Amino acid sequence: MGDVVVRGGVVVLAERAERLDVVAHDGVVVALTPPGTVDTLGVEVVDADGLLVFPGVVDAHVHFDDPGRADWEGFDHGSAAAAAGGVTTVVDMPIDSDPPTVTADAVRAKAAAARERSRVDVALWAGLTPRSVGDLAAMVEAGAVGFKAFACPSGWDDFPPVDDASLAAGCAAAAAFDVPVAVHCEDRRLGSGPESEVASVRWAATIASAAGARLHVVHASACEAVDEARRWPGVTVETCPHYLVLTDGDVRAIGATARCAPPIRSAANREGLWARLRGGDIDWIASDHSPCPPALRRGAHPWAGISGVQLTLAVLLDAGLDRVRIAGLLTAAAAALRLPGKGPISVGNDADFALVDPDASWGVEAKDLFDRHRASPFIGRALRGRVVRTLVRGRTVYDIEAGVCDAGGGRVVRPAQI
Repeated sequence: MGDVVVRGGVVVLAERAERLDVVAHDGVVVALTPPGTVDTLGVEVVDADGLLVFPGVVDAHVHFDDPGRADWEGFDHGSAAAAAGGVTTVVDMPIDSDPPTVTADAVRAKAAAARERSRVDVALWAGLTPRSVGDLAAMVEAGAVGFKAFACPSGWDDFPPVDDASLAAGCAAAAAFDVPVAVHCEDRRLGSGPESEVASVRWAATIASAAGARLHVVHASACEAVDEARRWPGVTVETCPHYLVLTDGDVRAIGATARCAPPIRSAANREGLWARLRGGDIDWIASDHSPCPPALRRGAHPWAGISGVQLTLAVLLDAGLDRVRIAGLLTAAAAALRLPGKGPISVGNDADFALVDPDASWGVEAKDLFDRHRASPFIGRALRGRVVRTLVRGRTVYDIEAGVCDAGGGRVVRPAQI
């Protein structure tokens, strides 16, 4: 891997945005210099004049369903969509692959699939179920970044929800290894309203607090659930772009591709989420990219999941959020999950970049998407700001003119040891 200079762009750093040249050697950032001051003889030069240079997005919540269900998505199509969206690292969920990632062997099998087919770097969640409690240590040793559990039926018989005892056991193991426990927080005995999320957050936080474990609340849709999470020290919260820009009225208009769990809520709730985001109560944003074959979105019990890994950065740019804040929200998971080399643009971190044309106005069309089924609730939406090039460890994996690179080349990222 040779030297690369990303020249002339406005580099979005952790605390400011500044016009700089970024110099990388062997896939790692080695210098940030004033524009035009570095010798580029014999070096690959990426012209970023007029562009924003964002840190590569770390999407800590995707369902790529691989191995075993590549007809749903797979690392090939999923990583292509990620690359086209400026996502350079994904953290794949354990639930939808076949078998699910609930043993050390399954962790290793998923890692092998990622190395073979993913264009972007990949880290792995391990599954916490009543049946996998005895395998948690082995899964961490195999490279998992933390444990994912459901407080409600997951939709898969081989990934049942946790009860008090299994969540407590998982939290004890997580505390011992200093990894987080991510929980899908819905108590469906209370229906699908905000109280379902609030009660589930309270239940999970009570158990995690007693064990001294780090709890992470995934895809919070209700602003009241964010408030409940903030009552508990050490609990982190993510939300998703669809909760920030869509409403339940949009879901009725769009149909199946906008159905998800927890559901998209009212316009008032959407504004409440924005208020909490601006107030610092939401730690990071992830896509919860959860595709399925189109036929499964029909019928009496349709699959609920949104395909969004390609559009997260673009949707947030269009929403008008400050660019430095966007970069922070889309890379914060790297520190929480201890992903070495990932995070903000800084010397010593991987040369992972998303180059964005901030003035590009475009309408999302199915032909522009790279996920397997080219489905999104954002099709037809006009956006301002577009990813034009993505680099993973200094290697271009997407260019708006050339498309995505060949499958493969991604690395599996293991958490750094304390």
